[in-house]
Amino acid sequence: MPKTLISFILFALSATAAVSSAQETEELTKPAPSVFVRSAEPSYSIKQNICLEIKLENTGKAPLLLFRSWGWGVARTNIRVFGADGKEVFTTNLADQIPPTPTEADFVRLQANEFFGIRLNEIATHFVNVPGTYTLLVEYKSTVSEEWAQKHLRLRQIPLWSMEHSTIVSNKVRIEVTK
Repeated sequence: MPKTLISFILFALSATAAVSSAQETEELTKPAPSVFVRSAEPSYSIKQNICLEIKLENTGKAPLLLFRSWGWGVARTNIRVFGADGKEVFTTNLADQIPPTPTEADFVRLQANEFFGIRLNEIATHFVNVPGTYTLLVEYKSTVSEEWAQKHLRLRQIPLWSMEHSTIVSNKVRIEVTK
């Protein structure tokens, strides 16, 4: 085998190893938040409050900054409800909380495997119109832009989960709503 061919093969192998190592390093430092939801009870009366526990967890290996305000509503933290037929349920309740302008104190630093959450207690009719079996899920989207945060805040040099990132979708929870 000519020396140039051997040199080329060794160069190609070392370049592939360097790219692979860079990808592994990026995966170790890449932010990885997840959202989880659970119901306090499997069944509720239509006249009761539904109690949902929602948590944001850092499932990555590096620290992560998250905006503490949930900002309920579409394109923020949205609870979607689906009937037994798989169709989305809409009620007259409009979740439209505009989060306040953030300050440095409004961010939580999560180490790997840490989480923060909220217990949401809302009347059943904010989620459903009639008794039945329902599936709920939570979509989380940050309301803070990376550009705005860099311009107006002095945040630690930790990856911020900003609105430029994709929406995070939770697990699904099934509940029964009775009369």
